[in-house]
Amino acid sequence: MNKFKYIFLLLLILVLSCTQRKEEQEVVEVDPFLYKHGALQKGETLANALLAQNIDNTTVYKLVNQLNTVYNLRHSHPADSFLVKYDTLNVIHELRYMPDKIYTYCVVKDTADQYFTCIDTLHTEIKIQVCAGTIESSLWQAVIDTGANPALAAQFTQIFQWDIDFFIDPQKGDKFKMTYEISVDDNGDYVRTGDILAAQYATKGYDKIAYFYTNEKGSTKYYDETGKSFQKAFLKSPLNYKRITSYFGKRIHPVTKKASVHNGVDYAAAYGTPVEATADGTVIFAGWNPNHTGNTVKIRHANGYVTLYGHLSKFGKYKVGNRVQQHDIIGYVGSTGRSTGNHLHYTIYCHDKAIDPLKLKNVSGPSIQEKEMDAFLRTVDRLKCYMIEGYKTIYPDSTMVMDE
Repeated sequence: MNKFKYIFLLLLILVLSCTQRKEEQEVVEVDPFLYKHGALQKGETLANALLAQNIDNTTVYKLVNQLNTVYNLRHSHPADSFLVKYDTLNVIHELRYMPDKIYTYCVVKDTADQYFTCIDTLHTEIKIQVCAGTIESSLWQAVIDTGANPALAAQFTQIFQWDIDFFIDPQKGDKFKMTYEISVDDNGDYVRTGDILAAQYATKGYDKIAYFYTNEKGSTKYYDETGKSFQKAFLKSPLNYKRITSYFGKRIHPVTKKASVHNGVDYAAAYGTPVEATADGTVIFAGWNPNHTGNTVKIRHANGYVTLYGHLSKFGKYKVGNRVQQHDIIGYVGSTGRSTGNHLHYTIYCHDKAIDPLKLKNVSGPSIQEKEMDAFLRTVDRLKCYMIEGYKTIYPDSTMVMDE
């Protein structure tokens, strides 16, 4: 009997154990909340997107105003995504707004039915990558052909914009190379493209490398290996244009059909294209110019220079007497005054004499100070290694570690 009792007890224990495991397996956590996902459409505000999700106007007002304290919704873009967390009574408990893959801005309801904000940040690491190519049709296409993010092309042109006019200067066969940062998540998946750390452009008569350096004051710019700034006093051109329709010098005027001297350069561009100040200065004229250039802006710069921007459709926000910086938008392309089509007339005066903008002898910005030269040269040596060897590195917590 003792033997049968032992067998019975053993079977009972096995049955109870299996039953317990089955019950444990059948326990499933049920999320008591519901979720609504969405993304902003072109021209849509977050408030309108939330209203379209059948959220009442009062709640939308509270959520949007609270979110605005941690993220300026004026910076919203199409495809920015959001998530709304609510319960079965349709009470909103959380709004999550995601303008990019790294930052999530949250508005959360607490136990006292009050909303508070927080920011969730995705943990990322920085990798350094190198890409190089040869231009066949355009820099943009050449960058895409390397498999890199096409946004790098825009960053690249910003570095060399004082030396190279990428609308007319590039030739088939020109070569480029760049070392740049990307952010990756904990799984090693790409998140976004960061800064270009070193960039090289080579064409006939020009072959230079720009190095990214942050000085002791926290100002970041690009310099050549001797510490000379790539930034110049004047931009090569004041806008993104289609083509140059008229150069500096003698020509047959397109309206009068008479020979005349053209004291500037005409850039054909789409109506409304932004026009940038080509150098720091002060606005000395913004109005209608009776000398045929219609809506016109003039800016006075250092060392006796003045720039003129004519045929504008409308002006920027700057008035006479306002200081402007290089790249500030001072107007938009139009065809006002004596003009046959949308374009910008651009003139540079030096001590009241018009000079050819395309032949301007540009002046570089401040060079690296002597006291920082050793630190700068160490940066250059490190970046040269990446450019030459194509090393890939990771900076966990801002500490550089070489891949083995």
